[in-house]
Amino acid sequence: MIQELLPRKITGSVSRETFDSPILGVKKNYQIYLPPGYYRSPQKHFPVLYLFRGHEKEWFDPYQDHSRGGVAIQHLADELINAGEIGEMIIVGPGMMSDDGEVYGLGVNFLNPAQAKQHSGIGSGRFEDYFVTDVIGHIEREYRAIPKQQARGADGFSLGGYTAVMLALKHPGLFSSVGSYDGSHMFLHLNDPRYSLNSYHDLDTLWVRNDKMFAPAFCNPGRKKYNIEHLRRYSSLDILEGLTAAQKKRIRQKINFYIKTAAFDGFQGNRDRGVHLVTLFQLFGIPNHASALVLSSDAHHTWKFADLHMRETLIRHAETMGAEKLTIHEKKGESFLTNIEIISTRHSDPFRHTVQVKYRIYEEGPVKINILNLTGEQVVTLQQAHHPCGHHQIIWQGQNGQGHWVPSGVYFAEFVTLGGTIRKKFVFLR
Repeated sequence: MIQELLPRKITGSVSRETFDSPILGVKKNYQIYLPPGYYRSPQKHFPVLYLFRGHEKEWFDPYQDHSRGGVAIQHLADELINAGEIGEMIIVGPGMMSDDGEVYGLGVNFLNPAQAKQHSGIGSGRFEDYFVTDVIGHIEREYRAIPKQQARGADGFSLGGYTAVMLALKHPGLFSSVGSYDGSHMFLHLNDPRYSLNSYHDLDTLWVRNDKMFAPAFCNPGRKKYNIEHLRRYSSLDILEGLTAAQKKRIRQKINFYIKTAAFDGFQGNRDRGVHLVTLFQLFGIPNHASALVLSSDAHHTWKFADLHMRETLIRHAETMGAEKLTIHEKKGESFLTNIEIISTRHSDPFRHTVQVKYRIYEEGPVKINILNLTGEQVVTLQQAHHPCGHHQIIWQGQNGQGHWVPSGVYFAEFVTLGGTIRKKFVFLR
């Protein structure tokens, strides 16, 4: 009887595709997620979220680094769509580097593409034009994508976060929703304010480099030094500074930014770059719509935390782009039984160190409430008591059974009842 009440989970599809880029003059790959309703509703069109990093597979690879634990963007999208937390969207991971992953495209037009000629997938090196014209044009021709700014979004991790924000400002009619997790953003004028001495600012050594990492993009042929003027053409804050008041107003009205960072800097993150970006955004009158700049007090520059960023920000992207949710008959009913329903799991204070779980009892009886980690191991039992019918709530303080703080991550609220066991996944950030 219960199984008949629970619709089966429906999933989207992921594939790796190849197309000819006229601008680069080479074939390029991309990964694409088509939501569950794409083939169920053949007349429906969908918003598109472009995810940047470098190689097209990175956002879709469950084992991109050791922290990820077998879950990638397609699994997260399926989960949130089935839970009714987001509407359906197409998600694209464009190839933004050489095929071997050695040369970064960065979303910029190269000064010296010949320096990377031994690496396939670079071609003319015009990666800005390639994305804006070839990638978006191809996706909107070949798939049922809504061809409007309001229905396009971008997000990225690390260099991908830089690319998403930079392209959004350089082409302010392109996206309506833009995110970044721990982006490698350039400092304004390429001056690093952390190393100032008597008003002298050292150059941004992440970008004005002593090695050849970004040389095909930013070094003129025959030159060893990076071209500062060309770098600044692709600095988000330099771009923003050069806009007119009317252009800045249009950005405020048409684009929502969701900027998040790790809690550390140096080898562990890009916190200082995110603080610098958002601070100057505010001075230019552009708000950061993210719930907080620092993702959590233990957030590092890893894919685990990039995915945690997306768990919140996908909801914001879907709302901004107007993604339509599945109908009630299509949703997965994993958070309710005939005798109990988990209504919500939300952070319950401004500092996000506690989680409030709301639930409703339809048939009175004993209920045991556990918190489990992502692998299903029990973290703590919150309550074991007889429950009358009606609405209830319980607070988890973010501690295990021994009273120790647990790390940020994905957890389950588990309810064990006479009618069965149900779980609801949530994110804990501290």
